[in-house]
Amino acid sequence: MLEAHQPRTTPKPVPNRFTWIARALQSTFAGHVSRATLLKRLLPLSFATHFGALGLAAMFFPTSFDWRVRVISELTDPEDNPRGYWLASVGVMAAMLVLLPFAGYLTQRLQAIEPRLARFSGTTFALAFGLTAISMVTQLAQPVIGLRWLHALLAGAGAGCFIVGMFCCTTGALHERRHRSAGLRTLSSALVWSWLSLTLLPVICLAVIGALMFLGHQAGLAWAENFRQSFRHTLLWNLAFWEWIGIGMGYGFMAISVLLLPTAGEAGKVPPGNPEAGRPGEAISHFRRD
Repeated sequence: MLEAHQPRTTPKPVPNRFTWIARALQSTFAGHVSRATLLKRLLPLSFATHFGALGLAAMFFPTSFDWRVRVISELTDPEDNPRGYWLASVGVMAAMLVLLPFAGYLTQRLQAIEPRLARFSGTTFALAFGLTAISMVTQLAQPVIGLRWLHALLAGAGAGCFIVGMFCCTTGALHERRHRSAGLRTLSSALVWSWLSLTLLPVICLAVIGALMFLGHQAGLAWAENFRQSFRHTLLWNLAFWEWIGIGMGYGFMAISVLLLPTAGEAGKVPPGNPEAGRPGEAISHFRRD
């Protein structure tokens, strides 16, 4: 008697350790991280790596390094800092890579509020971190390839992308406050005013200073020229000062964003019984972590 034919079952492939690590890294860089992970691990690690590496590189600088008048690029340049440039370059590059999950995190949290601006701002922040990291690679490779100007170009583009991302966040927050009633707003007033302060206040201050300098130098107004001459002898005249302050404000912007942005369950939440409940894009159901 013939035995009944039993279909063969193919065993399910067991993912190896490298596959699991790759998927975990992909999920992390896509922004699937918790608020606590960003606030307690990634942001502090990036901050410590960034400024720690620059501080160590400054110890190897040929002369006394005064951060108020010397730009960061002098620490990462092989010609200006031949003994410590690699420390600064590697440290800044690592700090930028650690910040990449912030771009995806921001996109996830703003997706239900302003989908287009959320995607665009997340992309600009990712570009900012990526371009800055690549600019450090060019500094490491400068003794071989030369092209000293390439670092300045990439670093400037990275800073520009970060500023554009900040403006996108601020624009989205203002759009929500203008077009949604108080009961439907997702972003807190504290977050909106923090974004406004960190984004627009420096621009307004620089615009006022620039206008006064123009009036003194071009228009010939005596009081404006006196101000311009006195301003030349202050820290605000030095690009290096604004560069260091800008980095600190950038980390502040990210920390405040992570701290005050709504969690995945709160983003796009609409009160029960509201006619806007159930609209597409009003909730993020696929992202379950806080």
